[in-house]
Amino acid sequence: MLDFCAGQVKPLANPINYMRSPALNHKDFASLLVEHGFTPKSYDFDSTMLGFQHDIFNALIHNDSVFSEQSFIRAQPHCPDALLRCGLIAESGDLASAVQHFYARWFEELRYENPVLELLNLEMREDVASIHVLTITKANAMTFVFNIQRGG
Repeated sequence: MLDFCAGQVKPLANPINYMRSPALNHKDFASLLVEHGFTPKSYDFDSTMLGFQHDIFNALIHNDSVFSEQSFIRAQPHCPDALLRCGLIAESGDLASAVQHFYARWFEELRYENPVLELLNLEMREDVASIHVLTITKANAMTFVFNIQRGG
């Protein structure tokens, strides 16, 4: 499994990026947060993490037919590249369908309505998909890593 924490994020082999400039690919998420004015001194990441934990649980884990209730969400307040780590366990062995389901939920329920910058980097392996997300609006920002594992 990939380790997404400050200073340990490596470029992903098969990125899918939703962003305004390809030059942003070469920057780590922590630097992008700072460049957009989001630091622990200027922004309440704890409240944002708590709100997203609730939203992610409701959108992807609780009563979801694709992801198991054994899935988890962990706050990583000292890891600006992935402030929330989510381990999603697919109920079936179909990893591609689980990733599609994640993207559908992200764009329908989880993403900010008017992002200034949004990056979603996908790395697929045989038994796990990792999606590293940065989302920034004028007033809010958050970073995530979603690891989706085959279940079933």
